[in-house]
Amino acid sequence: MKFIGSKWVRILFQAIGVALFAVILTRVDLGKIWIAYRHIELSQAFAGIALLFVLTLLKSLRWRRIVSSQGIEVPVSMSFRIYAASLYLGVVTPGHVGDFAKSLYLTGRGMTAGKAIFSSLADRLFDIVFLAVIGYASLLFFPRIFANQLLMSSVLLALVAMTVVALFCRREFLKRFVRKFLSGMPDWGIRASIDRIVTESIGEFGLLGIRTLSIAAFLTLVAWMAHYLFFIIFAKALGLGASIPVLIVSVSAAVFVALIPVSLSGLGTRDLALILIFSRAGLSREAAVTFSFAFILVYLIQGFTGLLCWMSVPLHLKKAREEPVEQGVP
Repeated sequence: MKFIGSKWVRILFQAIGVALFAVILTRVDLGKIWIAYRHIELSQAFAGIALLFVLTLLKSLRWRRIVSSQGIEVPVSMSFRIYAASLYLGVVTPGHVGDFAKSLYLTGRGMTAGKAIFSSLADRLFDIVFLAVIGYASLLFFPRIFANQLLMSSVLLALVAMTVVALFCRREFLKRFVRKFLSGMPDWGIRASIDRIVTESIGEFGLLGIRTLSIAAFLTLVAWMAHYLFFIIFAKALGLGASIPVLIVSVSAAVFVALIPVSLSGLGTRDLALILIFSRAGLSREAAVTFSFAFILVYLIQGFTGLLCWMSVPLHLKKAREEPVEQGVP
């Protein structure tokens, strides 16, 4: 168990992605990629980059609304810095698990670990639901990207739907399932703590009323519109010639792949997925890798912004405890 959780396993996962990325670079014409970025339309590129800050603001407002339902009010400027800092940590961790660093601020404000994790969990769930729906819809308009496409995407959508229904309508069943599952695991001295954290997080979903769900869903929709629009604008600025349905499918697939903790923010695995999708659309490997570099640019911009916020925001427990607690009404 210690080995599985060690830093060496994380380094190995990241190395796999880097190695795959290096192999892919040896199979493409880097000169064509350089030419595409050398002749990029800068006005369109900067317009797209501005959308990234809008995206972060909208998602920070969504997280702030979720936290408000738990009885704590976070100032808008603080929520932006917290969210940006978590994005930075998400970039440098496999599977974007660093996104959950937002919960550190709440534990520092006196919230228990399970309740603090809930806000990050719910925040990510909104994104996953949206991606599942938009990805499924875009695949219907762009068939034959991969084998058994309709079946696999339908199963994924059904799993997401079942998870949402269980969290909002069958929470007690989920709690019993978690306890049953944990009871079959060896007790390393933390089983009770894991059970408490998970059941607390599940229980908090009952706080999300219709108004909060509606506002969070609206902010999710607008935020992801800004996200997709950035890549559409950037692809046009690069002159890739990819259609909007192809770009929507590509972005959805790239985001899902980045959540798999076998690389550093999807490096390598994302490129492979994009090459597959672009090839099905009759586009070159170079076009796929050129588009993939746009994701690296996003991580660099969000990472640098988040790093600055990480240096100023009180995500550390000691600092957060010094912040005044403002109780809000859900």
